Formats: sequence, structure tokens, C-alpha cells
Amino acid sequence: MFKDDFKPNYDSHYKKYANKTFDWLSIDSKEAYEKNLKEKYQLLKANNWIDKSFTYKFNSHAFRCEEFTDDPTIMFLGCSNTCGIGLPVESIWPELVAKKLNMRCANLGQAGGSNDSSFRLCHGWIDIIKPKIVFLLSPPGIRLEILDAVVMKHLTPTWIHNKATHYKDFLKDWCRDDNNNYFNTLKNSLAIENLCNARNIKYIFLDSDDFAQVQTDLSNAQGYLDLARDLGHRGVSSHKIFSEQVLANL
Repeated sequence: MFKDDFKPNYDSHYKKYANKTFDWLSIDSKEAYEKNLKEKYQLLKANNWIDKSFTYKFNSHAFRCEEFTDDPTIMFLGCSNTCGIGLPVESIWPELVAKKLNMRCANLGQAGGSNDSSFRLCHGWIDIIKPKIVFLLSPPGIRLEILDAVVMKHLTPTWIHNKATHYKDFLKDWCRDDNNNYFNTLKNSLAIENLCNARNIKYIFLDSDDFAQVQTDLSNAQGYLDLARDLGHRGVSSHKIFSEQVLANL
């Protein structure tokens, strides 16, 4: 089926960032922040992001967490909501959950990631990390992952619209029927669950709609959107409340 020298690709999308630390990442860029300072100052101020700095630190395997050890660990899978784009690492829900349970956080979240990338990374790292629990916060919307010899691609509606016109017809057909999203999410979740069951690891699936609802509820209560520094992702309060909900339902 495969060539003798074939090796599955289990790399992080941030492979080139291994052992590096950055002040900005993805859409949480310096340019976007400076633009928001001019155009959305009050929203930044309401969320306490004026002149507030933090870093994105990647371990030797290019994931946004500490090094993997033999200590009791939880594996977290998902997209930017799990990676924590726009937020200090100590404020994001995986870190809050792991800290409360007195375990280490193995955060394999990828900005723009899909359920495809979540399964791929789980398959490659589960026997190295040996987690006690695996959480998947399902990425929102229609997303796919394509690997080639040059770069890993997250296929999302926004990415294809802006950068990959030759994928437009495919994604248009894919998005036309919700069954595609449903079965892609289901098959990846079942595959991750199977990996966990075979190793007696607790597996928990979390719906992106539940995460989004936290922000909606907060917005109604506070009168402004609870947002991360990039003003595109959920903010500190949303992550805190979501972590509490996750813990309450363990």
C-alpha cells in the first residue's frame, strides 16, 4: 500500500517554531493590534489589552506548552481556541483545566486546525505523551487538512477565499451539504476515541458551539464582546468559564 520508506507526518504546523518564543502569532499580529488601536480602541480597552504584552513559547516539538514528561498529563486537541491565539498561556482553558487537576498540559492545538489535524496529531503523539485524559474541542465550521511535500494546509472557507482559488469549487461542493461536516467530525472523533479506548485513556469530546455560547452569554451580561487581544477569538473570561464547565462535567 505504501512505499517501504514511507513515514507518516506527525509534525506540528508550527514545526519551524520549535524552541522559540514570539511576541505575536497568527492573526494576533503586531500590525493588526496597531490597526485595532486606531479603529477599535474602546474594545481593546474594555478587554484590558492596552499595552499588555505576553509571549507564545513553543517546546522542542513545536507545541505551545511545556516539554512532555512522564508526569501525569492531559492531551488537548483542537484549533486556535485550544492553542490560545490572542491570550497569555496561563489564561487558556487547557492550562486552567490541567492546573486544576494537578496534571501537565500537552497542548496540541493548532491555529486554523481541523478535526483531521487533531486525529493526525493524536495518532502520532498519544504513545509518546501517554496522557491520562484526551480532550478534543472540535474546531468550528467546515475545515480540512491537506499535507504535501512543501507545506501543511488548513482548508477553511476564509483561507481558500483569500489564498487558494483552485480549491474554491471543491470547498463550495463540500460546504453545500452539512453531512460532509457531520461525518468528517464524527469519523475523526470516533478514531480518536478508539485510540483512547485501546489504551484505557479517558476521552472527552467538546463541541465548538458550547465554547462559542460562553462568549455570547458573557457579552449579554457585560455589554461588550469578551475577546482576546486579536479581537477575533474568545477572551480571558470565556476561557475561565469554559474551563469551569469542563471540570464540572468530568
